[in-house]
Amino acid sequence: MDTQHIQLKVPLSFNQLIDVVRQLSPKEKQELSNVLWDEIREEEINIPEGHKKIVRQRLKQMEEHPESSISWEHIERNIKL
Repeated sequence: MDTQHIQLKVPLSFNQLIDVVRQLSPKEKQELSNVLWDEIREEEINIPEGHKKIVRQRLKQMEEHPESSISWEHIERNIKL
């Protein structure tokens, strides 16, 4: 397996780091993305309370009025790619 080693000896600003990331191949970007997501613990993801409230309201509406919902199977059958 061909492994690339990157050694940075100068501090980078965030924008400079972004420029470096943009130079990566799509595969390398995906690998970097996986590493970054693995580093974030679930409890560190901050979902605003307002967003949680919207989801709770929609779930309640779906439970109270299931006829107003569309099944995922229906969506898949009718989606146009």
